[in-house]
Amino acid sequence: MIKKTKEYDIFKFRQDNRAEINQSHVKRLIESIKSRNLLELRPISVNKKMEVIDGQHRLLAAKALKVDIYYEMNETLKAEDIIIMNISRPWGIADYLNYYCKNGVEEYLKLSEFMKKNNIKLKVALGITMGLARSGYADYKAGKYKFSEDELGDAVDICWDTIGYIKKMNGYSQYTNSTRFWQALLKLVRHHEFNEEKWRSNLEKMIERFNVKATTDDYLRMFMDVYNWKNPNRLNLLEESF
Repeated sequence: MIKKTKEYDIFKFRQDNRAEINQSHVKRLIESIKSRNLLELRPISVNKKMEVIDGQHRLLAAKALKVDIYYEMNETLKAEDIIIMNISRPWGIADYLNYYCKNGVEEYLKLSEFMKKNNIKLKVALGITMGLARSGYADYKAGKYKFSEDELGDAVDICWDTIGYIKKMNGYSQYTNSTRFWQALLKLVRHHEFNEEKWRSNLEKMIERFNVKATTDDYLRMFMDVYNWKNPNRLNLLEESF
């Protein structure tokens, strides 16, 4: 049965429901409700504890305008239903990480710790631990993600040293934060014949070669040009699988 109320404090927000409130979305809802209040047609969903399973942003918009919020209680709703029911504004990858971490899923906790330890953004961390395959992202959203650091420790340190030098010499270089850049650079430094000393030497001599590229393969070609310069032990990264 759908009910309505202005007692907004009876509702509780779950920590695993979205990584953060999107204030821009709340503002858009406020303007929409001012124009035409259709909240009655889309009640929020709560469980028996009055925890909001779907409709946090609508609740905040209604509270801001001091209008009735319509809600429907379903005692059978479970925590995992949060993902299924949040369809008005689909979850982003950070929301899934927040949900699974808050619910203690070990693989996602490992991913979160890896990000913090290496100061890496989520999209990049996913790209370098599972690749960019669509099936990988589907598994990630479904809670089937498997963390694979694959002995990345030293490689990540070399990547950060490389990025630090690029920014020092070339100035602000936003492209070094991209997944494409990281994947290509990791492919280079993890190559079994990679020589760190040669890389650092060529990096210093050819720093002007570094700039934004359109694809991972373009970055691979750029890294090959630098690494292979006056190097008898040339690498062909485009023939190797990542």
